[in-house]
Amino acid sequence: MAEQGAEKNISVIGLGEMGAALARALLSQGYRVTGWNRSRAKAQKLAGLGAQVADRVLEAVKASPVIVTCVADYQTLAGLLQNPEVTDAIAGKTLIQLTTRTPAEARAGQAWTTQAGVACLEGAIQAYPMHIGTPEGSILYAGPSGTFEAVRPTLDALTGQVIHVGEQIGSAAALDLALAGTVVPGATVAFLQGAALCHAEGASLDAYLETVERSVVPGLMLSTFRASIPMIEAGNYAYGGEGAPLDAWVPGLQMVVQAARDAGINPRWNEFVLGHLEQAVAEGHGQGELAAIFEQLRKPATR
Repeated sequence: MAEQGAEKNISVIGLGEMGAALARALLSQGYRVTGWNRSRAKAQKLAGLGAQVADRVLEAVKASPVIVTCVADYQTLAGLLQNPEVTDAIAGKTLIQLTTRTPAEARAGQAWTTQAGVACLEGAIQAYPMHIGTPEGSILYAGPSGTFEAVRPTLDALTGQVIHVGEQIGSAAALDLALAGTVVPGATVAFLQGAALCHAEGASLDAYLETVERSVVPGLMLSTFRASIPMIEAGNYAYGGEGAPLDAWVPGLQMVVQAARDAGINPRWNEFVLGHLEQAVAEGHGQGELAAIFEQLRKPATR
């Protein structure tokens, strides 16, 4: 691709599996990439694809007006960027921050970028490395809408699904931890618990998966999720005749716990879920929907 000006220069700091995928996606779209990694061997692999390899973070920062960061954690990122040399060099540039971190860490990072004079987007990758640079890849971004629009072509080069979730800088991190850190592993553990019960009782795992795909995920789960949001926002969990009240759910889950014990599998997950439902009933939500459990989860744990 022909040279298209300084906006096609971009630096990628952190070239692990995900960072390397980001760099490859940019290279495939004609960007001139300067990469840095603590282990030069990982960075050197991209040289064969046309990337420049920086010996120091400072060199990578100076090379481009836009810097993408994807390192191990917030502490590592702060150690790399928050020193006088790099702070001076990064002023006036744009930082696309894709290191996984908490909302509080994102806010701390924003305080630093604001003081340093850096335009920043906080991103949360909702994809595996193999999805980067493809229509299936998705990244959530939080930060100023003006910054988002200014670097939109670069964001489009990274993933097919580019979603601005708002200007509140911790929003992308919160959504990431809620989705990839909570829903996906939580739902997977629940799915595997069900698989363990089916396997122990000789039920077909193929039939189990087929039923989950056909009716449970698009039907029961999504309808329950969708019904929960307006209940949470209204603070009203009263059973409306469309789902089932907790008083009806509890006996069924007690039966699941007993079935797990009878099958000789670990019932801990089922007991955990049942415990939440029983607590909600004890708090007066017996005739409420499953969403009433939100009231427990929104409060700090008590010892």
